[in-house]
Amino acid sequence: MIDLVGYNVELKAIKQQDLELLRNWRNDPQVSQFMLSQELISAEQQLAWFKKIQRDDSQYHWMIYYKNQPIGSANIKAIYQGQTLHNATTIEPGLYIADERYRGNLLAFAPTLLINDYCFDQLKVKQLHAVVKQTNQAALNYNQKLGYKIQKQAELVEITLTAGDYQQASHKLKNLLSR
Repeated sequence: MIDLVGYNVELKAIKQQDLELLRNWRNDPQVSQFMLSQELISAEQQLAWFKKIQRDDSQYHWMIYYKNQPIGSANIKAIYQGQTLHNATTIEPGLYIADERYRGNLLAFAPTLLINDYCFDQLKVKQLHAVVKQTNQAALNYNQKLGYKIQKQAELVEITLTAGDYQQASHKLKNLLSR
């Protein structure tokens, strides 16, 4: 897995020493309330997950760093069974900012821009697909600012992003975060 750098943040591959911090973040109600699964994660479950993703070429997981401090987690995965990230045409990205100082501000867009650039420019995917809880209005607004379009409105909202829509919508954000 590769590390990504840009827009004032770094995405570094998750290492075993990151697991307890990730687990604490993920079990925090401020983070987990927006997750599709909200069950508490044990240390054993976290380690089993880590071992699984180490051998799985259909997904990448990163720690998000800002000024050399971990502030959140990001990931991408091929959504169709049997595909790897390198032959997928549709990828599902995900992320959360665990450090509340950076939630809801401009910096929160930086890791998403890095991931989207990587998916569209390097992996050459056709679209990104995400599922967001209807109650997570902040995430829906955030994604729409990046060019996502709503495909299915229900308790879980399905949204997609094409390279063209992303390039058009993200131009100003990229300029602001590239300073």
